[in-house]
Amino acid sequence: MNVSVILLLILLILMVIVGGEKGSMSFLSLCLNFITFFTMLILITNQLDPFKVTFIGCVVISSITLFLSNGINKKTVSSLLSIILVVILTMLLTYKIGTDANIQGFNIEQLEYISIPLSGVHLDFSKVVPCEILMGLLGAIIDVSISISSSMNEIYKNNLYITKSSLFKSGFNIGQDILGTMTNTLLFAYIGGFMTLFIMFMKINYSFSELLNEKAFCSEVFQIMCSGIGIILIIPITAFISSTFIFLNSQSKQTKKSDLIE
Repeated sequence: MNVSVILLLILLILMVIVGGEKGSMSFLSLCLNFITFFTMLILITNQLDPFKVTFIGCVVISSITLFLSNGINKKTVSSLLSIILVVILTMLLTYKIGTDANIQGFNIEQLEYISIPLSGVHLDFSKVVPCEILMGLLGAIIDVSISISSSMNEIYKNNLYITKSSLFKSGFNIGQDILGTMTNTLLFAYIGGFMTLFIMFMKINYSFSELLNEKAFCSEVFQIMCSGIGIILIIPITAFISSTFIFLNSQSKQTKKSDLIE
């Protein structure tokens, strides 16, 4: 049996044992997300606009992850709206800065794979860089967003007299606590990806200034910084949308109750 299949089965068994029904739904969402991602790659290689494909893919993946695991409710809907807004902002930011910085789609470790003639490949790989960043960031912002939204929902349920501004502040404070750990998670995830690159530069006696100006290194740093910006943006946006959504929902319920009494 293939090693990948064995590991997949082990993952499924552990998720079902530990997570029960939610664990099995999470595994299903993982499989569906992989299919969505693979479909995105096929569409991009067939000359569809990478930005449009990535944006739609991010919405689909976020919807699958949130709704399959947590159901369709006010906390998942507000979380999805926050994620969509952050994806748009991050995409615009990464495209503008990436274009100005002339960031390319390949790093030095991948050059050996592109030594083949690329005359028949009609695709600007620099446009794929923002898409790559968004896909790397997506899991983190989904995690942060649903954590804030769910926590704010629980706070409101346990204190129905809390004001909208206080609820927003609570959500913002929760996000601040998550920020440090999540930015470190992204940092070390990317650092792990270019450890060999860094070691290679050190072995060939690159100076620190040369390392900072190396195109491949700049590309990695660019991804880390843009991902960090995305993580920061999701906190106030989720806190604002969730607090607004919760209070709009509660006001509509109170209106319906008053109408029934009358």
